[in-house]
Amino acid sequence: MILNGEVTRPRLSRATRAARRPGARPGWREAAARHRLFLGLLAGGTLLRGVVQLAYRPALVFPDTGTYLADAWNFAHGKLVPDPIRTSGYSLFLVPLVEIVHHLFLAAVANHVLGLASAILVYALLTRLRCPPWGAALASVPVLFDPLQLDLEQYVLSDVLASFLVLAGLAVLVWPGAGRGRSSRLGWARPVAAGLLVSLAAWVRMADAVTILPALAYVVVAVRPWKQLVTRAGLVLSSFLLPLVAYAGWFHVAWGPWTLTSYSGHFMYGKVASFADCRGMSLPAYERPLCPSAPPGHRPSADFYMWDPASPQWRFRPPPGRSADAVIANFSERVILHQPLAYAGDVTADFFYGFSPVRGRGPDDYPQWYHQFQSTYPTYHGVAVPSLVPAILWSYGHLRGSVQPQLAAFLHAYGRWYVPGPLLAAGLAVGLAAAAGLGRSRRSPLRAPCLAFCAGVVAVLMPPAALSVFDWRYQLPQLALIPVAACLGATALARGRPSSGPGPS
Repeated sequence: MILNGEVTRPRLSRATRAARRPGARPGWREAAARHRLFLGLLAGGTLLRGVVQLAYRPALVFPDTGTYLADAWNFAHGKLVPDPIRTSGYSLFLVPLVEIVHHLFLAAVANHVLGLASAILVYALLTRLRCPPWGAALASVPVLFDPLQLDLEQYVLSDVLASFLVLAGLAVLVWPGAGRGRSSRLGWARPVAAGLLVSLAAWVRMADAVTILPALAYVVVAVRPWKQLVTRAGLVLSSFLLPLVAYAGWFHVAWGPWTLTSYSGHFMYGKVASFADCRGMSLPAYERPLCPSAPPGHRPSADFYMWDPASPQWRFRPPPGRSADAVIANFSERVILHQPLAYAGDVTADFFYGFSPVRGRGPDDYPQWYHQFQSTYPTYHGVAVPSLVPAILWSYGHLRGSVQPQLAAFLHAYGRWYVPGPLLAAGLAVGLAAAAGLGRSRRSPLRAPCLAFCAGVVAVLMPPAALSVFDWRYQLPQLALIPVAACLGATALARGRPSSGPGPS
């Protein structure tokens, strides 16, 4: 500007001068402007979680909740015995929330915090890997706003914690270094953290142990030279195995077998009972009572065979010296070997139903209404022990669950809008295309992270499809993993090899 005939420079603010320094990071105003879309979405997701928390008080409980809370009570009172049906990581997580403080609503609050943390992690990872901020923000939408995510966060169930740990394990592993040089290589801390996080996910939900395979696949593809590859893969694997061996030792001390649970056979029976045909099978006489009596087309739902006291597996008495779970597992294996095509068809139907346009009852006719917002507090009168839910609430000082009618009605209507399965399938296809190196992605450093997250999707969805009945709870991880794979894939396919900025190891 010209003042008194002299050219002078305008006076700049301290923040502007600091921002113009070489290598200076942008101030909080500049950062907020750059990330304003995500911050707006995050605020909306936080507000929506507040609505859910106020609509259903103190939290939503499911019959499985009773087991988690009973184990948490035992742990808080010095009875350190792992649960025989499910791994006890979630019960340990609950101890400070519902036993020491003794407030059931804190479990739901913790789940909501984990949901928001998952969205932040998705956005931070994608922007760090040079995805455009608007694309990274859109990738966070399913975790922030999908009604399945919101509903399960309000439940005292393990799914949200397990999903967060899986996401965090893969994110830590593929998180890029600070530069293009030596500092961007995969050191020792990230492999160790990734292995520990995946192992903790298995402590919470045993099926998620399979996520170690995508983690190892990333190391094999992304790390060179071979000596470093071997050491980094060893770090991932050892940090994954040590906590699981410790858990198996704990289980051995309490129950005898060196394993994580003793009910895998029971879950497998619920899977095969719907199509099992004992005609022509060579069975020991003591396994014959496990054969379903009704013809396959006229049998009850898989849920009946899994949990109903009238199911053959719960009326079954094993021979002396044999455990019921071991005999039931042996019977299930015989059925699979006798009917491999029927089993493969059942697994395939369950896996692909997770990408259905409509969230219905699924191939196994499993009730889907409990993961949908209801206008009244759900009490599950159809379960084997109808008084279970009221008993859980009463033990924490609540005569019954409370519902705010207007908010519940809003959420019930909101629940019709969810991320459609075909869109998630398309996102996974984009990630797979980039991982395979199609088009411009052939030379992109994002191929290895794409592989990790695409393989992670398969790893978390396939075990439930192969080992248990279909349940929408088991589809929860795809809401975080698939958008990451899709955004990385789209960026790799559009840009190919980026010219600058931090990248994968």
